[in-house]
Amino acid sequence: AQSFFNLFDRIPTIDNGSDEGQELDDFHGDIKFDDVKFIYPTRPPSVVLNKFQLNIMPSQRVALVGGSGCGKSTTIQLLQRFYDVKEGQILLDGVDIRQLNIHWVRSQFGLVSQEPILFDLTIAENIAYGLEDVSMTD
Repeated sequence: AQSFFNLFDRIPTIDNGSDEGQELDDFHGDIKFDDVKFIYPTRPPSVVLNKFQLNIMPSQRVALVGGSGCGKSTTIQLLQRFYDVKEGQILLDGVDIRQLNIHWVRSQFGLVSQEPILFDLTIAENIAYGLEDVSMTD
């Protein structure tokens, strides 16, 4: 029972309501995971990513493929900054993601998770749901 209560006592390291941080005026979409190490806070002995390298150029399509638990979903969660890396850095157009405004970062990506909840809309409308002033081109 104590471990259950410890979960509720955890203090978040990322302030989801923060208005701090930089917004890139001319974001091109260059994404780089540079020597990233990540361990889930609730599972400290298990290293999920270790010295992970990934470069995604603007407009490049990438598939993350692998077995259960290899870090595919974790990579996306780190990119959306639901967690921070233990070591290394994630760069957007050369800027460390931790220096960027969290709302701005999350607004730059359309995400449909592996267990989506879809509304009675088109797929495009579901992906854009919650965004303001978005066009079909976006």
